[in-house]
Amino acid sequence: MTHLRCVKLIQASLVALLAVLTTSVNAGQGIEKLPICYDFGCKTQVKINITELEWQSVAGWFHPQATTAEAERHQIRQAIGWMESVVGRHTPTHRDKALNLEHGGQSPGQMDCIDESLNVNQYLALFESRGLLRWHRVVERAYRRALFDDHWASQIETLEDPTRYVVDGWFQDNGYLPLIEPTENWRDLSLLGQFTYPSN
Repeated sequence: MTHLRCVKLIQASLVALLAVLTTSVNAGQGIEKLPICYDFGCKTQVKINITELEWQSVAGWFHPQATTAEAERHQIRQAIGWMESVVGRHTPTHRDKALNLEHGGQSPGQMDCIDESLNVNQYLALFESRGLLRWHRVVERAYRRALFDDHWASQIETLEDPTRYVVDGWFQDNGYLPLIEPTENWRDLSLLGQFTYPSN
């Protein structure tokens, strides 16, 4: 092996090590000025700080790393539910009830599908930026329109297929596990009653 090639290999190894260390450090840091919406249509917008300990309690759902996309979706579901609980310590969103205000929620803090989808998108983007997602990437929010059912949801895409899945927390109270369903099925309103909504 030539001296030049040896130097290049060492440089490449150092770059790879630095990337791992950076991801590890980022995964453990707290979060500053995380945007959160509530009170329907993002009427109320705040920025909150999440402590390092709180963030680690969320990131812990991704350890050990998932070995399949399906396993990672299970981790995402758990992490989103817990992230909602953490955010609820800093905002009135702990009062959020499933569906909209007419189903028992209290304002301030109640969320519609616009609030939910924007917030969950923030959480997913955070997971992605901190290197916690290996099998999915975050894409634009999903939208479906029907006569009495305009609805928004966050959305992820598998890196292997790619298949898109909604991550929809609107159907559950704050802190409960969101619906994760193929977007194609979610858009088919005839299948709506067949979805399962897992609890914690």
